[in-house]
Amino acid sequence: MAALLAVVVVAGCGGQAGPRGELSENEFRYGLAPKRHDDVTLQPDVVLVEGGAEAVRSVTADGLTWTIDAGAKGAADLVPGKVMFVTARGVGRVVDARRAGDTVAVTIAPVAFTDVVRDGDFASDGPVPLDGVVSYRSEGALWTDEKAVAEAGAAEPSPAGRSVPLRRHAPGDRERVEMPRPVAGVPKTTRTNGFEVTPTCCAGGVGARLRYDDNEIRIEAGFMLKMDKPSARFHLAVAGGRITTAELQVYGGAGIKVDVTAASAIGHLRQLDRTFTVPIDFSVPVGLILGIPFTLSANQEVLVKTAFSAKNGNVRAAGEYAIGGTLGFGYRDGSWGAYKIDGPHIKSSLLDSVRGVSVGANGVVLDFKTTFRLGIGALGFTAGLNFGIVVSTGVARGSALAQFFPLVPGERSLDCRGASLTVDTTFNVGYTIPAVVQKVVNFFLRVFNAKPIARSGGIPDPPARANVFSRAQYEPKGCQA
Repeated sequence: MAALLAVVVVAGCGGQAGPRGELSENEFRYGLAPKRHDDVTLQPDVVLVEGGAEAVRSVTADGLTWTIDAGAKGAADLVPGKVMFVTARGVGRVVDARRAGDTVAVTIAPVAFTDVVRDGDFASDGPVPLDGVVSYRSEGALWTDEKAVAEAGAAEPSPAGRSVPLRRHAPGDRERVEMPRPVAGVPKTTRTNGFEVTPTCCAGGVGARLRYDDNEIRIEAGFMLKMDKPSARFHLAVAGGRITTAELQVYGGAGIKVDVTAASAIGHLRQLDRTFTVPIDFSVPVGLILGIPFTLSANQEVLVKTAFSAKNGNVRAAGEYAIGGTLGFGYRDGSWGAYKIDGPHIKSSLLDSVRGVSVGANGVVLDFKTTFRLGIGALGFTAGLNFGIVVSTGVARGSALAQFFPLVPGERSLDCRGASLTVDTTFNVGYTIPAVVQKVVNFFLRVFNAKPIARSGGIPDPPARANVFSRAQYEPKGCQA
């Protein structure tokens, strides 16, 4: 299509700025194309597909199967074992390539940055603003379907050497769908694993509101990593296929805000325990740096777990905390380090806000992880610099009957309130994907007899994790059993 879309231009340090003043429709959908550069050596098994986005016909919602023009230069070289590099988002190890007429459907698995680049020194000239965001939606990917996730988790691995027939549906013969057209800005709502999700990004921060209601359990929760005009700087150097320098700084961190309301009509008879990704990839194309089309993106993962002991129980709480300083990490000469975050400092306490009425104890645990990624690839399969901030909260309320019926002297009161907040950071250079996505992807890749993918690849592996803050509070005294 002839339509062109305006975006921001960021030049690469000592490199070549991409043509980011305008994007074609296909570049908007699939990303900028890589170009060869005298100062960069790619690995020998990397195949650059000429034409870039203009050679792409479609991509599945999971980002794993790319249908491209079979006549494009390089398409014929896409055989299992090679690394396809067609656009900023279309990068991965080929596990299957099937020609149909004038197209070829190429299924890829994630790779580390050093699987693509052997030598190169990449850096931003200045802060890369996380604005002008493009939202890529993975609605319809198998890991957003709670039944498909359950089937993948329950599946037994195939016996060694057993051939699995190729099919275009998995798991449970569910049809794989095409990725929806991305949108400029933030989509209103999306659905995943039984939740309705309203995501937020990026000028004021990254977050989401969650809603779940199956007539037995009802949850409404929100999280926001508050930020003030977020931006990032980076430096990534590779020599001889090894990372020598890796630095990512994310500026603008201002606070953490969380709230939750949960209720159950059936009490202990059933609990909710869900872990899922928010199926939105918030991305800002950085442009070409030494011919490599880098992208800055933000992704979110969520865990929700309930603990109701009585029918018609409920619990609710809200809290806000201030943070400051730079988010990010650095690696140089074999040594790792994370930037120290200032805070969090309490603005309004989770504990002070805990409310609820029930004849039994009730609680809910929420984990929110926001990951900033700078590299090549899409969704959680981005190869490059990854920095995550994990906020874990737990709130609990004891029985309200203690307010009306005195307990035996010396017994601990059931009218207890508890709240906890833990903040961790994670970082690596490579790729990292959630466990639930790994299970579903590996179940799907079995149809190609492909080697299962690991949850992460690169250095360190697994990704490093550092605790920033951890605090649990209980009231009144004696409630901490």
